[in-house]
Amino acid sequence: MKLNSGIGRNKLLNSEILIKEFELKHSFAGLAETVEFVSNKKNKDCLNKLAHHLYEINDIYLSIKNLTTPHIPDDIELFEIKKFSIISQKISDLLETNGYFQIMLRDLTDVIDILDPEHTRIPSFYIYSEYDEELKRLRKLKDESSDSETTEKLRQQCIEVEDKVRKVIARSLTKYATNLSYNINQIAQLDILIAKATLAEEHGYCKPEISQNKTEYFAVFNPQIKEILNSRSKDFQPVDISITNKPLLITGANMSGKTVLLKTVALCQYLFQFGFYIPATKAEIKPVDEILLSVGDNQNELNGLSSFAVEMLNINKIISEAKSGKNVLALVDELARTTNPDEGIALVNAFVQMMSDLKVSSLITTHYSGVKTNCSRLRVKGLKNADTTQKITVDNINDFMDYSLVESDDNVPAEAIRIAEILEVDNDFISLAKSNLKAN
Repeated sequence: MKLNSGIGRNKLLNSEILIKEFELKHSFAGLAETVEFVSNKKNKDCLNKLAHHLYEINDIYLSIKNLTTPHIPDDIELFEIKKFSIISQKISDLLETNGYFQIMLRDLTDVIDILDPEHTRIPSFYIYSEYDEELKRLRKLKDESSDSETTEKLRQQCIEVEDKVRKVIARSLTKYATNLSYNINQIAQLDILIAKATLAEEHGYCKPEISQNKTEYFAVFNPQIKEILNSRSKDFQPVDISITNKPLLITGANMSGKTVLLKTVALCQYLFQFGFYIPATKAEIKPVDEILLSVGDNQNELNGLSSFAVEMLNINKIISEAKSGKNVLALVDELARTTNPDEGIALVNAFVQMMSDLKVSSLITTHYSGVKTNCSRLRVKGLKNADTTQKITVDNINDFMDYSLVESDDNVPAEAIRIAEILEVDNDFISLAKSNLKAN
């Protein structure tokens, strides 16, 4: 994301996941307006100026907070408040002039006037002589003095008056602390909205619709992997998928993209519930209370837990959260693949059955045949029938993979040995494997 300010980054990283429908609607309404603004070429100059102003802004939350305490700000804090207020006014003018009203800032002219008695509108600060007639008189005498002792005495008197002036300034600014705090939060939000909109515009993301009962993606893609493939002059094959409160079981050979699909669904759910557009041509997504993902080698050697043990703890958490009544999205990759097949298929059947009984939105990938529980089933098509004149190699195997999902029965495609051959695994090993398969 092209965030331009530290306050925008901090606000994003500390944002809460959105669960309620009205929060999501509000978030996407603001982003939709921002996408329209960012995509309009006539606003390019405005966006460049906004990026410059956002980059100039420092995190002054503490300085603003201190205005409501007995703390007397020093000149650096007063400078930061003045600088922020001037930039805030410039941003406000830019937004209003260019017709962007999603972010509305409060007028800080009075704050600037307090900190800029000379009305120069230059972002610098010191205790100006204009603040106090006595201070002006003492500074003049000090400048004209040729006696060092007298000069030092006058300097000390100036410091005492300056301290009094700071107290007066602090009291004057106290009533504007709320407006300052409001504006810094709004400007941080502006930075996030522009970054989200730019991301969506540059990568072709879509505005998701909010659903009550299902999650459905059309031509969904993994943005990171797509970018890597594009850098190699290759294309990412998007897929369509629909998830309801009935478990969805996905089978397919190794290298068929099941794990990538699972991670992509998890990513999209998070993007949606943090108010981002989605890497798809169309998306309809059901909000959930929690996204629970069990994928990959989770071996924890430090705690003495095997990958299977960690996986079972993850599965237990999913079941526990579902039983507690939480609305969860459960994403499980190759459940029980590290144990023996007989027990493995029993565990898969049991888990799918529980997800079905609890009506949990769940996506489960597996290599096992023999899942008898009532569930929806899809299969990754896998290897295409390649032209005989073309040799499939480790470098081009993905060109011959069809990652689209089709309705499936309980049979898992038998492509493991073929893929091992393509990867040029030892011939004797392959021959033995084929013999064993034929004998079985």
